[in-house]
Order: sequence, then C-alpha cells, then structure tokens
Amino acid sequence: MTFAPIEPLPTLLLVPGSMRRESFNARLLQDLAWRLQGRCRVDFLAPEQVELPLFDQDLEADPQMILRLAGLHRRFSACHGMIVASPEYNGQLPPYLKNLIDWTSRLAHIDPRFDNPFLDRPVLLCSATTGSSGGAVAMASARALFAYIGCLVIGDRLCLPYAAESWTDVGYLFEPFFDERIDSALGRVLRLAGNFAQSAARQS
Repeated sequence: MTFAPIEPLPTLLLVPGSMRRESFNARLLQDLAWRLQGRCRVDFLAPEQVELPLFDQDLEADPQMILRLAGLHRRFSACHGMIVASPEYNGQLPPYLKNLIDWTSRLAHIDPRFDNPFLDRPVLLCSATTGSSGGAVAMASARALFAYIGCLVIGDRLCLPYAAESWTDVGYLFEPFFDERIDSALGRVLRLAGNFAQSAARQS
C-alpha cells in the first residue's frame, strides 16, 4: 500500500511492555518500525533505558530520581504519537509497563517545570501473546490507563495470538488479513500523529 508523506514528519515513540530480551512484543514493534520507514521518525524506548524502581512516593523528592524521570519525560514529550505493545499477565498489564507510566506521569505533579507528556497524543495499543487471547483481555485496562493520563486511544488495536507460531527466522509472517489490519491501524495513528505534529508546529 502506498502512503502519501505527512509534513512535518511526525515522531512515533514505540514502547514495549515486556522486559524480556526475546519479547514477542518488542519483535512486533520492530516489525511495525520496518513498515513505518520513510513515513515518520521512530524512537524505540528499550527497557534497559528505563531502570526505575517500583513506584514509591517517598522517592519522589530524590534529585537523582527527578533527573532520571526528566530524561523519560523528554522522550514522551518529543513524540507526536505512541505505539505500545504489551504482553498480558493474568489478564492485566505487566507491572513494568504500569510502573513506567506511573512514574513518568507523576513528574508534572512533582516539579512545576514539567507538564503532562501524554496529553492528546494518539496511542495505538498492540499485544502479542503465546496463548489464544492475543492480549485482548488486558486491552480494557490498557485503554483505561492511557485514556486516564490524557492520551487519545485510537479504536484500532492489534492483538496477535499464538505469536510463537507466527515467528520465523526472517521475522513475523502474518496472514493477509492481519497485514491489512496492521496497515489500517498504522495509517490511522500516523494521520493523528501528523495532525498533532502540525498543531505543535503552529504553536511553536
């Protein structure tokens, strides 16, 4: 499918919800990043770049914690949209992903120099699981979380069940109908991110 370029070129932040080195969700994001080439700038927030303790308000005043959060805040603030791919643990989001969002969203409350880095940014929710649900059960809590912090959660979602069976030596091989769903979802989040980028450019 051919897509017209969006100007100014939006930046999408890709956020895996799993810390596992061979995560199927990180692999899904890498597949999406390949499809997005030339259509946007891509920033990949790898788990090893996060390094946050479990959320604890007693740690909020620590200058080193604020410095660490400021770096994450810049990554989220610099994007015009997000793609989040997360596994499903007992029908819920992984603690790692929830912890990342909890900490980053708190910075605006801790330090008045910072605003809400999630506000009005479109987000595409995805999930790859080795079981039959494809992460669909956790999607409700994911939508609630990202809507609560101010994101525009788009209606499209990508749920990939039996991810191990779709993974090959050359990457994911999807059925044609799933490829079409991916193209549709990426097109929508790109359009919304492009609108956000244009609005931000006008205000700068």
